[in-house]
Amino acid sequence: MNVKSNNFSDLSSRGAVINWFESLFESVWNQREENAAGITLGGMVPLYGEKIAAMETFCRLLWGVFPVISSGEDHPIDVKAIFRIIAQGTDPASPAYWGDVTDFDQRSVEMAVFGCGLMLSAQQFKQHLSALERQRLIAWLNQIREVKLPKNNWSFFPIMIETGLCLAGDNYSKETIEQHFTLLDSYYLGDGWYSDGENRPRDYYNAMALHYYGLIYSTVMRDKDPERCAILRQRATVFAHDFIYMFDQSGSAIPFGRSLTYRFAQAAFWSAAAFAGLDSVPLGIIKGIILRNLRWWLQQDMCDSRGVMTVGYSYSNPLIAEDYNAPGSPYWACKAFLILALGEEHPFWLCQEQPLPQRETTRSMPHAGHIVHDDKINHHHYLLNAGQFPAKNYNNSESKYGKFAYSSLLGFNLERSRYGIELNACDSSLLFSEFDGYYRGRLNSQRTKTASDRIFTQWFPWPDVEVNSWLMPLDAGHLRIHIIQSGRALESVEGGFPLPVSMPNEHRFDPAEGCVISDKFQLYSSIKDISPDVTRHSDLVLSPPGSNIIFPCSSGVPVLRKNLLPGRTLLASLVNAGQGEFKRHNLKPEIVLEKEKISINVENKTFNLFI
Repeated sequence: MNVKSNNFSDLSSRGAVINWFESLFESVWNQREENAAGITLGGMVPLYGEKIAAMETFCRLLWGVFPVISSGEDHPIDVKAIFRIIAQGTDPASPAYWGDVTDFDQRSVEMAVFGCGLMLSAQQFKQHLSALERQRLIAWLNQIREVKLPKNNWSFFPIMIETGLCLAGDNYSKETIEQHFTLLDSYYLGDGWYSDGENRPRDYYNAMALHYYGLIYSTVMRDKDPERCAILRQRATVFAHDFIYMFDQSGSAIPFGRSLTYRFAQAAFWSAAAFAGLDSVPLGIIKGIILRNLRWWLQQDMCDSRGVMTVGYSYSNPLIAEDYNAPGSPYWACKAFLILALGEEHPFWLCQEQPLPQRETTRSMPHAGHIVHDDKINHHHYLLNAGQFPAKNYNNSESKYGKFAYSSLLGFNLERSRYGIELNACDSSLLFSEFDGYYRGRLNSQRTKTASDRIFTQWFPWPDVEVNSWLMPLDAGHLRIHIIQSGRALESVEGGFPLPVSMPNEHRFDPAEGCVISDKFQLYSSIKDISPDVTRHSDLVLSPPGSNIIFPCSSGVPVLRKNLLPGRTLLASLVNAGQGEFKRHNLKPEIVLEKEKISINVENKTFNLFI
């Protein structure tokens, strides 16, 4: 179901945003059963079972509900019914009891919203819960002090709960807050970036979790914990200057990493920045980023016929799901609705929405291993990626973390199988096989370095196959260089960006340019061989429908193929993609391979790459 025809599609006012949230809320609320303390949406069953999944659905809606009811302004939410479910879910004698919390429990995740609710709406809890019901809720929340949690962003869940109890005037554990902030500080890398635990990803969890909770804490606790609040705000201030590069002018964000089914949680950091009064980015620009992102999502086919958000990205696609996703998981997107805690007369709603500011063409983010490229010639916004290979292996990790590039316009493909290049998500990747149809790509990186103008990564698809890769943004597109030292003969396939291909006669392929052109969508993608000593063959790989996260049809990936002999081989390519009419690029870089160095002259620039 596409909801873009509704009267809130402009999302230019607080009322319009509330109306949209109400539409999302009601579609889920209508699925609830009498006397249930959760909402069952059907579909897949997660590792933690249907009952906790139903509780998760209800709790994730509250990330929007609590901001709405905290503002003191008119709203359409049935608050009594909300608190009746909370009372039932936290009553051990009730058949609807959510259950006792155990180690590494999904319920610990969902508890955090009650901390936020107590911070924003403590009076509502006192008004709609009896003294005994409040005691039961607090007793249920206090269980988080006694259970084990993963050492990652989960440390913010007890912090949120204890902070909520503190501000509501209840007993709280300052020791718990201190303990978990000590852990979180150990994950801080610098320049605004955290890893989500030791050797864990640097992805959207920085924005929608670590900084999101940090900004809320720094706002509500600034009088009680001023030193820590100043640190959290300073970190978020620095992060904002990087994170603004993840969004394009249309509102689309560059998809990268896990949990992409949380969709417009991409904008949650900016909602927290507005809530916190973070002034490192002008408020009108923050407003524009949030509202354009929400509008972009309104245009996507992300809801089913009931109006319920599905697991997927721009359409229903279970292939993108994580092993911790349930049917209600996408409603963590409601964290973006924190702006609804700001009343109608708040400067956020009164200020003029502004476009993105003038930005550098490229932005290097060394802690994330990214260079974001705002390619104005091709009208294409994407990032180059050194490759993150987290200690925990997430579903489709290589597709989500290991490609050379990720695009706000074209997304990326998910792997269906290692067998067959069509199923292998070969976009923005260099893959190898031993001529048996089983392909290996960049599974791990031994060394990486992200500089201002290039990314280097060293990786080993086999123990006796060493690949040194460099990615360099140009004025138009980017340059890729690979030095392969192989102890075996291999087939190589290198892919450019994926392109939507909905009908056989709606795209053209130009082998000379290595370019696929979609007349229907006015898009193009090319990868052109410029290897100095070998010649690669241009080809078009058609991946099945549902492979790409943005477009549901098949995707066409232009590729370069070459069979490699044992020994050292240098491969080089120019990669372009974008909107409008394809412009032939007549660049002819001069590439010289020496024993320990590659010299490249291109666009009046010289790159010296040391092997």
